[in-house]
Amino acid sequence: MKRIATDKDSAHFFADLEVQADRYPVRSVKITAKDRSLLGLFLMDDDAEACEIEAALSRLAASFNGHQLAAENKLAANACSMPSPDQLRKIIRTEIDRVQLTRLPCSLIILAADKSEPSLVAEAIKECLHHVDILVQMNDQEFAIILPGTNLGKATLRAKTIQQANHTHGANTRMGIAIYYANDRFTADDLLAQAQAELARSQQPGAEPICHVSGIRAEDACQVSVEERAQLFGFLVKDTN
Repeated sequence: MKRIATDKDSAHFFADLEVQADRYPVRSVKITAKDRSLLGLFLMDDDAEACEIEAALSRLAASFNGHQLAAENKLAANACSMPSPDQLRKIIRTEIDRVQLTRLPCSLIILAADKSEPSLVAEAIKECLHHVDILVQMNDQEFAIILPGTNLGKATLRAKTIQQANHTHGANTRMGIAIYYANDRFTADDLLAQAQAELARSQQPGAEPICHVSGIRAEDACQVSVEERAQLFGFLVKDTN
């Protein structure tokens, strides 16, 4: 018989998650509804800068209010909306910690565009992002795209969507994808190097425009029940279809 999760179960779950978060260098903020019922936890790096927190909270608020597009437009005009290249490794380390905590994988895409205007490439990418995804412009031609809670299959589909969006804007792209699973123990630098190696492979003559590290090796390390997945990411209202 399948057990149905109750509000009491959810409360216990988030209480336990808050305790577990104390083991990591993060701060937690409770997210509650108007009736004071607990919707979830907002976890932030202890060393996170104000602009990072503000951008994340804006995306979270937009997901609750159903005004994601308006929030994205506001963030696009804000210089803090896109983290700097210097912050990339720190962000990846935070996502690796999240994988260890939630057992959900994280995908990293490194995208290289042709000589198109970088701002147009960035806008085309943003059209395809979910509100929990993170975009970092590494230089004039390369972007890093972090997809929390996304496995290889969905990351590949997202990469194809991004490729098509850029093609519509007249830009040709090449991408390399790397995945971090719960039983992986390599570093943020290693994950970044894997994605960059796949990008280099995609740029070889005759290669596919999207290359990736095989995800078969550890896919079973991130098995969670439907109820657990809903509890972990339900408060972010992420579209995982």
